[in-house]
Amino acid sequence: MAIVDISVVPVGTETTSVSKFVREAVAVIKKSGLKFQLSSMGTAIEGDLDKIFKTIQEIHEVCFAKGAKRLLTTIKIDDRKDKKQTMEDKIKAALG
Repeated sequence: MAIVDISVVPVGTETTSVSKFVREAVAVIKKSGLKFQLSSMGTAIEGDLDKIFKTIQEIHEVCFAKGAKRLLTTIKIDDRKDKKQTMEDKIKAALG
């Protein structure tokens, strides 16, 4: 199971606000059924890596449909094969 941290920044929009794009991206993630945690600077998504990549592609399509002319996307992937580790497990381990 993978944990992916993603941040999609729309460029070339009518305003500096990105909240409408974030709402649309969250709706795509919710529809996917993947587990996620939203933060102020990005979103962590947990699950099958192929499904996550498909979801990221759908996020791109929605953002372009909503008026973004360009997207700057940052993706960090933690994909473990030796054990199943959830987002909560990682946070709990870090906090002690």
